Amino acid sequence: MATPNLAEIPSDLLADFRQESAEQFQRCEQLLIELEHAPDDRERLRELFRLVHTLKGNLGYIGLDTLMSVPQAAEDVLSCLREGQLSFDSLLGDILLLTLDHLKELIQHALGGPPAQLKPTQSQALSQALSALALAPSAQQTDMRSALLQQLDPSSRPPAAMATGETAAAELLRRYGIEADADLLFFVDLMQASERRSHFWQGRGLRQLDLALAINQLGGNPEQPEQLAAAICLHDLGMAFLPLEMLHKEAHFNREERRQMQSHPRLAYDLLKRMPRWDAAAEITLQHQEHADGSGYPKGLKEVETCPGALIINIVDTFDARTHERAHQTLNKRPLLRAILEINNLAGRQFSAHWVELFNQTLQQHPELAHR
Repeated sequence: MATPNLAEIPSDLLADFRQESAEQFQRCEQLLIELEHAPDDRERLRELFRLVHTLKGNLGYIGLDTLMSVPQAAEDVLSCLREGQLSFDSLLGDILLLTLDHLKELIQHALGGPPAQLKPTQSQALSQALSALALAPSAQQTDMRSALLQQLDPSSRPPAAMATGETAAAELLRRYGIEADADLLFFVDLMQASERRSHFWQGRGLRQLDLALAINQLGGNPEQPEQLAAAICLHDLGMAFLPLEMLHKEAHFNREERRQMQSHPRLAYDLLKRMPRWDAAAEITLQHQEHADGSGYPKGLKEVETCPGALIINIVDTFDARTHERAHQTLNKRPLLRAILEINNLAGRQFSAHWVELFNQTLQQHPELAHR
């Protein structure tokens, strides 16, 4: 790929380009995450289109014409979104986010940085695939989006299920200094029985258990590990008693379905309150859908009123939902960095900023926890 002669570009122009493009990429990422929660927001789509258009123009201004095909193809997609010819979903959001990541690498390489992952021929293929996606009929969109996401990020294929059973759970608990007594093994059995209710849930309990206990440990174990483990096992038990067609529903829930869904923390709370020793776990399960800003349920508690274990589960549960198959989202694994970015963008609102930082540190120190 031809690169501009950096010596011929005025240093102040190059500095301005670097700064402006960094701001443009950051704002584009933020808008794409926000669009997942408001996919029909025309103002956000217009702003996103303007940013990508400006970025493309700036590439030509400093002589990076060979890179302009990528933002041009992204523009094609955004134009169709603005005109209502395409619908936005998290799968398309991931494709655009990954496209921006690759474009950022290509620019850095062209300006003297390390080699980009995409070769020139791959960059051209990406541009062509995006343009084809913009023109494809709705009946072909899902398959084309899935194929393009897997092309951009091979790790987007759902991982093999983690080994389950009492042995795996007991070994995991022992790693965190927790004795796998009769109560905890009973809770594990209930957790794994509930996972068999839906194929979308297979293996999630042990994934969540490992990550939540690691975050709690890094934070100094403010929650007793065995209480947190019990809460992780049972916090979503109530969901297993909801109608299966509701659990697998792809459309948004109506008011009554939302009411049923939001009642699920109460079942595990009521069961745990009947058993000696597990009062703390009961309170964690009841509070695990509370938000740092008070917008959660069932009581609308703010962060200072919510126990640490519930704040941890809120993050871990969302992370697992974003990185594994769910009926009410795309049927593809969301790229890992996108899920982490989304959680960080919600720090201080849905999630505790303190525990989000410990979540980040945990994944940095134990990256294997994110690849299961």
